[in-house]
Amino acid sequence: MLDITTISRQSLGKVVSYYADGADDYYAKDGGAMQWQGAGAEALGLSGEVEQARFRELLDGRISDSTKLMRTVKEADGKVVSKERLGYDLTFSAPKGVSLQALVHGDASIIEAHDKAVAAAIREAERLSQARITVNKKTGTENTNNLVVAKFRHETSRALDPDLHTHAFVLNMTQRSDGEWRALKNDGVFNSSMFLGNVYKAELARELEKAGFQLRYERNGTFDLAHFSDEQIREFSSRSQQIEAALAAKGLDRSTASYAEKNQAALATRDKKQGGIDREELRQVWLERSRALGIDYHSREWAGVGADAQGGRERNSAATPQIEKPLEYRADQVIEFAIKSLTERQAVIGQKELMDTALRHGYGALTIDDVRAGIERRAASGHLIREEPLYSSQNPADGKKGKAAEKAREEAPQLSRKEWVATLVRAGKSRSEAARLVDEGIRTGRLRQGENRFTTHIAQKREREVLQIERMGRGTVEPRISKEAAEAFLADRGLKAEQQASVMRIARTQNQFIGVQGFAGVGKSYMTVAAKDLLEANGYRVTSLAPYGSQVKALQAEGLEARTLQSFLKARDKKIDSNTVVFIDEAGVIPARQMHEAMKTIEAAGARVVFLGDVAQTKAIEAGKPFEQLMKAGMETSRLTDIQRQKDPQLLEAVKLAAEGKAKQSLPLVNEIREIKEDGARYQAIVDAYAKMTKAERDQALIITGTNASRIQINEGVREALGLKGQGAEYPLLNRLDTTQAERRHSKYYGKGSIVVPEVDYKNGLQRGVQYVVLDTGPGNKLTVRGPEGETLQFTPARCTKLSVYSVERTELVAGDQVKITRNDAEKDLANGDRFVVKEIHSDRVVLEGDKGRQVELDTASAMFVGLAYASTVHSAQGLTCDKVLINLETQSRTTAKDVYYVAISRARHAAEIFTDNRQKLGDAISRLNAKAGALDIKQLQRHALERKGHDQAGKQKDAVQKQQQGQQLPAKQPKEKGRAFGL
Repeated sequence: MLDITTISRQSLGKVVSYYADGADDYYAKDGGAMQWQGAGAEALGLSGEVEQARFRELLDGRISDSTKLMRTVKEADGKVVSKERLGYDLTFSAPKGVSLQALVHGDASIIEAHDKAVAAAIREAERLSQARITVNKKTGTENTNNLVVAKFRHETSRALDPDLHTHAFVLNMTQRSDGEWRALKNDGVFNSSMFLGNVYKAELARELEKAGFQLRYERNGTFDLAHFSDEQIREFSSRSQQIEAALAAKGLDRSTASYAEKNQAALATRDKKQGGIDREELRQVWLERSRALGIDYHSREWAGVGADAQGGRERNSAATPQIEKPLEYRADQVIEFAIKSLTERQAVIGQKELMDTALRHGYGALTIDDVRAGIERRAASGHLIREEPLYSSQNPADGKKGKAAEKAREEAPQLSRKEWVATLVRAGKSRSEAARLVDEGIRTGRLRQGENRFTTHIAQKREREVLQIERMGRGTVEPRISKEAAEAFLADRGLKAEQQASVMRIARTQNQFIGVQGFAGVGKSYMTVAAKDLLEANGYRVTSLAPYGSQVKALQAEGLEARTLQSFLKARDKKIDSNTVVFIDEAGVIPARQMHEAMKTIEAAGARVVFLGDVAQTKAIEAGKPFEQLMKAGMETSRLTDIQRQKDPQLLEAVKLAAEGKAKQSLPLVNEIREIKEDGARYQAIVDAYAKMTKAERDQALIITGTNASRIQINEGVREALGLKGQGAEYPLLNRLDTTQAERRHSKYYGKGSIVVPEVDYKNGLQRGVQYVVLDTGPGNKLTVRGPEGETLQFTPARCTKLSVYSVERTELVAGDQVKITRNDAEKDLANGDRFVVKEIHSDRVVLEGDKGRQVELDTASAMFVGLAYASTVHSAQGLTCDKVLINLETQSRTTAKDVYYVAISRARHAAEIFTDNRQKLGDAISRLNAKAGALDIKQLQRHALERKGHDQAGKQKDAVQKQQQGQQLPAKQPKEKGRAFGL
């Protein structure tokens, strides 16, 4: 509902005429269609209706007769290195049903609600406005809190459908506190499109609900008026259908296409604005179409099967009066949801993400100010722990230019005020002078404050207990295997030196918990088997745990007793005692919640634990990084660094460097890197490279890519290249939807057509393991689903919390297709990630064949938990080994990072080939950290006023001593240069 476009230098007349195009719209006569807004506009004496001549002058940078704003960037030789930016078009679009109700039915109150919502978003944008300021050759950033915004409300799409939207043109200018007008530093506004869009939607939803409209909320963060059916909305969305058709031609849809791909489709299908249209005549056409579609503009009832599910249990009864909860209570509930949802995945959360999540969940009830107040109440009560403000230097790049300067800014450390003071003191400043410089840097913007971050007491308590349990287990074990006996047992096992040392440590440790940190391909499994044999030969019982079913199967194939960590935690009989040694594999992907529960359970049984993992590989999906924290806290740990998987010496060196975190240095050693800028052409090149291999080579090859959208395209491309497309039959296949436990308690986070699978039986009729199709997601917090026999059930997910949710992909399968299982199935001995080849296809069943000729039959009466497996994401590929890997790395994608690159190239024994959109930027892209913070990493908020007072008093007393001890030992200019290097 919000798109932001940069408008660069072009014909000013065309720009003005485009935005004034709505001057003859139906509601333009109200005088509010073109309006000024912003504190900057007020400073220029602009209010009320936008005068086109003045708008043209400001586009040209003419503030006044004597002031012309320069907005181009030039090098020393005068060459322009960036186009002049006239401003930024923030286009706020109302949902289609809202547009219909306003423009076809003629509901002026909705126009007013839309205008009010746009104004609220612009006020938030002003809080983000900044300008650069330079004092004494030192550049800082000033928060200006003023914008000059010209708003133009339009009522039709390019396809002449009803489309209520406003172009809020933010002119590239803002006034600093010194009275000077400067170009905007656009980072704050431009990088906040989601947030500003959510502010608009929150305000609009609240106004609509106040006006008596019922809203239908969608899982993607959108909403619409509930009395319109999906068909009615679709029939009035010609523009949307054009874009969807263009995406479908590329094998994409709105959920799988990237932002760039959707933008490209929008541009490719865009018609020129049609002028000279009689707006009243057009409205009559809309009314005729509405009658044909059966639209009742007077209705306020829910249009959908959820309102009257025939035969459904838990049917909606007549509405009962509800006691109106205080606004603060509702805000607190929304903030609590946001905290639970976000902290399920991350122990530390940013304020921006917290506000976005809370705003989306609170649509219809809360404004941005309500959300802010709720966060402050949670922080004041101690429920949320706010991190101490961190600051980075605006001038870490002094003396550097171009990319070197950009990189220096990106890598500039973020330090607290206290840490900045200490840094300057170490550089030779007195404490009082250092404190003054830091405070001045904060005030002037030379030290830029980072985003506020939070964690919770629950997360910190859990992490503290994990570390405490390990510490309490040190020195509590009496080893009963002598060094000589262990060495004699291992003499003929062929272990490498590091492996032998690790086995000896496992056998001889005095600690209850120990770790083995090993790079990918170092032979951890071989070492584990040797340790298991030694321990069992000396009377111990050995068992293994792993996070995923496919990893359990790999352990079992090595002869180890193994089960999933989740099944171990659920089991009543844990089958461990003081004589048991538990090996926990892939410890690096175990989240804090499960690690805490496992360690408490094992500690109580008196058993021993050996954690095996690699902190350089991808991290846990849930919150926390306990394996890494345990090692940093001093847990006894063996290290395996002798990589044995790679047989190609050059690739081996590349993997070693990547394992050590030196991704950029590793890149030149990769066997081949191909740059293909356009996504479709790059995917096709990967497909061609795979298809030209022999079948034996393909069986030992992997394609790894970052996103599900690219995975789908590459899989389909491979099938076509291998001649499989069109030779089989289509089946519905299931992919797990990415939802949090908190989201699964609310119906609006389920999509129509998705599949829910209960994990337990419920009294309302839901049966464990049965697939139910979602028919409707309301009204209220109700789901309406259809079962396999056609029965309809209604229930609230707040009471049925153990549900898995899947999306359906209709996919062709044919004999010879490579597939993987996407859900554990104990009855069929199938694990998520197991790989098979399709052997036979039938109308009622599909037969799969795995290793050693094993065959599995799947019933096609319901959707199958199967997916094509030619291309996989990195998370799915972790743990696999092949001869050759083809890797798609897109430099702008968030999925391209240091750990992803390391996992991808380390899968291959002989060759790794990378396909990228930008070879020059690839090194920096794979050097990005997928940072996963622990709750204990956060720097606690301190009371700065007291701290500064203490610093000032202590500083005066210590200055003389410090000058003698530090200052006299340094050259006279050293402190000044050091201070400058820190941007102060």
